[in-house]
Amino acid sequence: MTEEKILTRRDVLKLIKERNNTAKGLDLSGAVFEAAIDLRKLNLSGIILKGANLSGPYPPGVVDWKAFASRQGVWGTNSPDLYSARLEEANLFEAHLEGADLAFVHLEGALLASANLKGACLDFAHLEGADLSDAHFEEAELWCANLQEARLYETHLEKANLSEANLKEAKLFYTHLEGARLSDAHLEGADLSDAHLEGAYLHGARFSLDTRLEDVDWGNYILAEEKDSEHPNFDMAEKVYRRLKQWYTNAGMYDIAGKFFFRERTARRKALKWRPNPLPRIRQTLYWLLCGYGERPWQVFASATVVLFCLARVYFAIGTLTPNTFLNSLYYSAVSFTALGYGSWAPQPTGWVKGLGAVEAFVGVFMMALFLVTFIRKMTR
Repeated sequence: MTEEKILTRRDVLKLIKERNNTAKGLDLSGAVFEAAIDLRKLNLSGIILKGANLSGPYPPGVVDWKAFASRQGVWGTNSPDLYSARLEEANLFEAHLEGADLAFVHLEGALLASANLKGACLDFAHLEGADLSDAHFEEAELWCANLQEARLYETHLEKANLSEANLKEAKLFYTHLEGARLSDAHLEGADLSDAHLEGAYLHGARFSLDTRLEDVDWGNYILAEEKDSEHPNFDMAEKVYRRLKQWYTNAGMYDIAGKFFFRERTARRKALKWRPNPLPRIRQTLYWLLCGYGERPWQVFASATVVLFCLARVYFAIGTLTPNTFLNSLYYSAVSFTALGYGSWAPQPTGWVKGLGAVEAFVGVFMMALFLVTFIRKMTR
C-alpha cells in the first residue's frame, strides 16, 4: 500500500470488489487495520498481508501488548479483545501473512490451510477449531495462543514459539515442530501421531493419558533443553525425559521408554560437577561407558573386549609368560577373563602376573553377568 491509512471493513470489501470479487493477489502488506475490524466469514483466499497490523492500534498508553496483557491479567477491564480483529471463519487459504501482527486476533474456525505466516505474531490469538493444514508458521510467535481442537496436519511450526499455548485435542498429524518451543504448553488429548519433535523444547509441557505420542519422530531423542549450545539446562532436561519415559512406559512402548531413560541418565550425568566431589560424576561415567545405563548390551561386549586385549598387551609387554608370544598372552587373558581354568598346557606366569590374572577373572565374571542382565532386560521388553 502506498497510502498510509487505517483500513476499515468497507475499505477491504471495496478493494476486493474492484478485483472482480477476489482477494487473490490483493497486496495489503504493511497495512494497519482499525481496532476490532470485522472480517468474519470473508473469502480472503490468496490475500497478501505481509507485515500487516491486524491487532489494531494500541489503546492509549499501551506500547507493548505482552506487557499490557500481563498487567491486565491477560483479560482485564481494558481487554485486548476490544481491539482485536474479527476473522472468525474467514477464508485465508494460501494467504500471505509473513511477519503480520495478529496478536489477540480472533480466527476461530478460520481456514488458513497453506497460508504463509512465517515470523508472524499470533500471541494470545484465538485459533480454536481453525484449519491450519500445511500452513507455514516457521519462527512465528504463538505465545499463549488458543489452538484447542485446531487442525494442524503437516503444518510447519519449526522454531515457532508455542510457550503456554493451548493445544488441547489439537490434531497435529505429521506436524513439523523441530526446534519449536512448547514450554508449559497444554497438550492434553492432542494427537501428535507421526509429528516431528526433533530438538523441541518441552519443559513443563502438559501431557495426559489420552495424548497421542505414538510414532513421533524424536530424531536422536535429544531435546533442546539438553542440546542447547549456549544455555543447556541438564536438570530441566532430566525432568522432561523422565516424564516422557513414564508416558511411554504407561503406554507399553518400552523400547522408546528405554531411549528416554538413557537420555534421563545422560542428562543427570552431565548435570553433575567434577568439583568439589568428582566421585558421583565418575560413577555415572563408568556406568555409561560399561553398559549405557543398562540399555546397551553391545557396550558391555565392547568394554569386555577392550579389557581383554589391553591386559593381553600388558602380559606380553611384561614378558613373564613362557613362551612369550602375543597369542599366548591373549590366550592367558581370555582364560583369566572367563575364569575357565588354565590347564596344565597353559602358559605359566611368574611373579605378580598371577595376581593380575586373578583380578581379571573377577572383572570378567562381573562383566559377563552385566552383559546377561543387560541383554535379558532388552530382550524381555
